Amino acid sequence: MASSKKSARSRTRFRQQLHDSIKTALGYSAGESESAVLRDWRDRLRRVCKPCWELKYCPYGPLVEQSPLLPVERSEAAAHNEYLKKCLASGRLGDITPLTTERREMLERWLGDESILTAQAWHTICNEQLEARIAASPDPLGELERRFSSELPPIEEYRVSYDWNRDVDFERLSPADRKTLNIKIRERKAEIRRILRNGIDDSQSPLDVARRALFEKEVSGFDENEFPEQIPKVISDGSCNIFGHICPVFFAAEAMTETTTERRRGRYIQFSTKMRVVRRDNHTCQHCGKHLRDDEVEFDHKIPISRGGSSEEHNIRLTCFDCNRDKTDKIDI
Repeated sequence: MASSKKSARSRTRFRQQLHDSIKTALGYSAGESESAVLRDWRDRLRRVCKPCWELKYCPYGPLVEQSPLLPVERSEAAAHNEYLKKCLASGRLGDITPLTTERREMLERWLGDESILTAQAWHTICNEQLEARIAASPDPLGELERRFSSELPPIEEYRVSYDWNRDVDFERLSPADRKTLNIKIRERKAEIRRILRNGIDDSQSPLDVARRALFEKEVSGFDENEFPEQIPKVISDGSCNIFGHICPVFFAAEAMTETTTERRRGRYIQFSTKMRVVRRDNHTCQHCGKHLRDDEVEFDHKIPISRGGSSEEHNIRLTCFDCNRDKTDKIDI
């Protein structure tokens, strides 16, 4: 009886977590039952996994920007709303925070890398030019929203250069632009040295007209009930760890796109695969380094079956009993 009551409480709590905004973000109707949404979403996550886990890069590129973002949780939305109020009251963006050890090391590294400083200075120039164009517009708020909410063209028309080149081509800059860039580089160096000397990271800047209008619009329309109190982990597992968007694979994958050699799903591992893994990993636990006897060998899925991982050789590794039990459903690549 106690177990039944606990299960009922768990189901009630789970239903409360699945806010309508989560459903609509994933493409379900707000009126669809929580159980149907979770059943379908779990099924998607089990059938395929994020390709970046195996490829080590995202194959979707900027198209990830077209994939939905989950709503932020209510506490985070409320904190952000308070930050916007603070910016409106002070007339400044950003914060003043103590300099952490990690941040200090990064700034010292930047200070010794001329290419990074040049890229940062050029980025500052481009931002200042963009802000000037927005401020000069008859409708600064509308111009700001258009600049940052435009959709990509159809995929067959879209092309992007693969290389990301941080280097600024000085030869193509006009003398005036070169002079401005050199000034900005000196200013950036002075700023970093000041932060390192004072131990205070000041990222504040004046609040421009367009962002003031945007913040006022967001604050006046804020309603905490529009945000979920909590997002179930099974839902957030579909999000990109870097960009935050839901990985497009969970919307676009279908059985027809399987290769002729289908992925081996399920927990069963072929004997020939086990033997190759044992030889490859040299009877050694790939987590703690312990040498394993034949009766101590455990086969661990790097990407768990529950998260779309396969039972193929590249997704299997040797571990000892303790390390395999400690892992649970975490991803370790």
